[in-house]
Amino acid sequence: MELLLSLSSIITLFILLLAICKLPLLFSPKKQLPPSPPGALPIIGHLRLLITSTPLHLTLQSISTKYSNKCTNYIFLKLGVRNVLVLSSPAAVQECIYKNDVAFANRPRCIANDYLSYDYTNVAFANYGPLWRDHRRVTTAHLFNSTSLHESSGVRHDAVRCLLRDLYNTTTTSTTTTTCAMNGGEVDLKMKFLELTFNAMMSMSTGEAVGEGLHNSSEENKWFFELLRSNQTPSMFMILGDYLPWLRYFDVLRIEKSVAEISRMSDEYFEKIIERFRKEYYAEKKSKSVLDVFFSLQRENPEQYNDQITKGIILTMFAAGQDTSAITLEWAMSLLLNHPEKLKKAVHEVDDNVEPHRLLKDSDISNLPYLKSIIQETLRLYPPAPLLLPHEAAHECKVEQYDVPSGTIVVVNAWAIHRDPEAWPEPNKFMPERFMRQDDDNKSKDIMFKFIPFGIGRRRCLGEGLAMHVIILALGSLLQCFEWDKIGDDDIDMSEKAHFFLGKAKPLKALCKPKLEMLNVLRQLLIV
Repeated sequence: MELLLSLSSIITLFILLLAICKLPLLFSPKKQLPPSPPGALPIIGHLRLLITSTPLHLTLQSISTKYSNKCTNYIFLKLGVRNVLVLSSPAAVQECIYKNDVAFANRPRCIANDYLSYDYTNVAFANYGPLWRDHRRVTTAHLFNSTSLHESSGVRHDAVRCLLRDLYNTTTTSTTTTTCAMNGGEVDLKMKFLELTFNAMMSMSTGEAVGEGLHNSSEENKWFFELLRSNQTPSMFMILGDYLPWLRYFDVLRIEKSVAEISRMSDEYFEKIIERFRKEYYAEKKSKSVLDVFFSLQRENPEQYNDQITKGIILTMFAAGQDTSAITLEWAMSLLLNHPEKLKKAVHEVDDNVEPHRLLKDSDISNLPYLKSIIQETLRLYPPAPLLLPHEAAHECKVEQYDVPSGTIVVVNAWAIHRDPEAWPEPNKFMPERFMRQDDDNKSKDIMFKFIPFGIGRRRCLGEGLAMHVIILALGSLLQCFEWDKIGDDDIDMSEKAHFFLGKAKPLKALCKPKLEMLNVLRQLLIV
């Protein structure tokens, strides 16, 4: 009897404590969350909606179109234990990432970045605060401002010359006759563009000369190139363990193990580069590079700018700059080959502004507005990161009439915004001319909310200027030196599945023929 009374008392006490805990909820105002799809399941929430063969940005666009408020396009998803707010309109971006920039300036933690962010000291993934502000200030001041970009122009020129030399060798069956040299041939541009951007990033990071291209580079560099090419860093959206934490104990798909191995191997590679550079640094000053900058800072403050910070910056440059720039070049060439009238107009602009006895250089870019518009239109139609790096709500906040809980992951669907018919007339059409307009609409702040391939606000990509210089210089040089055409009569398939943004699609092959008036310039590259 005493045992039953004791058990009854424990149960009563438990119920009383539960009621006390729930009591504040009865009197607190009800939260008005953004629109959400119905039918969230226990434990997994809306995760089932994302399990499709369609690319994720298209799936999220479809969900937003179906269930969100049509004016702002917010959609609130419950993915396992995480809340996710998806933004799919310029108005939503303006409200969240511009007006409430500080509230959403953090980055969410995820499995991939647990291994690849160097304990979240990496400027791309560190939370908003003193550490992030200091690293952003340093990288902007020493690597990505206009002066630094001017100083690094030689690196970009060397990388592009290496590409031109490689294409000339590939398309020339014999170097002894003009006739054979003008026959041209078939080239795989996907691999050429990846090698170009790898060479540029390597030279900017370490100061090592591009030399004769990746095929003549060190075995270590070849190994790292293959590591980057064959192991795409998984998106945090694609790792279920981020949303269902108990799955981390099983790691059935071996994703976490793979990321951990990539982290270990790349760290060892960077460690060797840093040690080699450290031995040479005091003996002979190299051209300004990431290692130069951070070695100088390290002498002044060795604790704040240690090797871990340096390795994080280099990894960010490769992760953010190599594939994205190469993929943008691939999309741009595909679009131009499918639109020969646009290709012809771009070639005329380059020919009219650059003398045929020299190669295009950085200082010519300001005279090539149509070429720049082609790149901007390419980035609008096919942003290399259709879903921008996610933000996270640092605290509970209000967005218009909606309550956003603390810790909510905020995902910006750049692909959907760039194709929003309310923001872009004929949004699916390739029209570089839309960026050539000089009217008030194009000068207004509105463009910054509807064209966001590099992000917006405090977390906007630091390397935007560098990327645009590399891409425009490379594309302009290809149009200046070679004639281009499709292989066969059919257009290049531009569907998302056939030409997916992660670069896993089949090679982009094209017919490439050296221009007669540029033969002497191209031949000079062989003896430099």
